[in-house]
Amino acid sequence: MDPDENEQREHLRGELLSLQNELERSYVPAVLEPMMSLRLTMQQLKVLTLLVAEPAGSTIRGLSSAMRVSLATMSGIVDRLETQDMIARTLDPSDQRVRRVTVTDAGRDTIQRLLAARPELTHFPLDRLALADLEALTQGIRALVAVMQEDLPG
Repeated sequence: MDPDENEQREHLRGELLSLQNELERSYVPAVLEPMMSLRLTMQQLKVLTLLVAEPAGSTIRGLSSAMRVSLATMSGIVDRLETQDMIARTLDPSDQRVRRVTVTDAGRDTIQRLLAARPELTHFPLDRLALADLEALTQGIRALVAVMQEDLPG
């Protein structure tokens, strides 16, 4: 890679990180409302997030290990999430002695609502951009999504 291109990339990366920090500071108040309306503890939210990322679900033992808590603690967390219809326990198809914990549609929707609470990509700020800036932003995000999808397992 050309040394000038390297220098330009470094400069742009630094500017993007700085801009990202400014965006994050500006939307914290908008993100707080959906987060504060949740009736979940931080541990429950972490377990729910882990399960959203694992389409096949997990076992209580697996969740316990991932969260570094005891089986008894994880059983309590799972019980409370199940009571709120955020997760479901089902028999493991390959071993009927094992219960798998999977996220329900309500649990998935809860996590998606939290992740969607990012006002920088809503109509209000986007409608105020010049068309050329909106096109450039769209192209940049499209390129970023393509690169990130290349790195997905599967």
